[in-house]
Amino acid sequence: MKFNLSLKYSHLWVIDDLKEKNSISSNQEIVKRCVSSALQLQDDDSIFGTIREHCGDGCFASEPQFEIDMDEGDFNKLRQIYKDYDFMEYGTEEEEISKTIRCIIKFIEEKPDLISI
Repeated sequence: MKFNLSLKYSHLWVIDDLKEKNSISSNQEIVKRCVSSALQLQDDDSIFGTIREHCGDGCFASEPQFEIDMDEGDFNKLRQIYKDYDFMEYGTEEEEISKTIRCIIKFIEEKPDLISI
């Protein structure tokens, strides 16, 4: 599934750091690895269910940063996670999936030892 991933600059900084630590040059590749690893963790409540992931004023400040071609299975899992958790409504499915990916990036930033890239 190809879509435009909307991130804030703080998420891009985390991605850049992860790329450097893991010797990966592609934003798309590091995001796909982060998503896959987070989904394999099977601890959705820790990643998506915390109060820090609920939207505030800055939630809608993310902007499309790059196109990503994600595995359809992972995309569908993220779609289901978005529906299962109490996120504010977004205008498009791309924005909804982007929200779940931002949650994953935030989780990795706060608990890097729990995710293997």
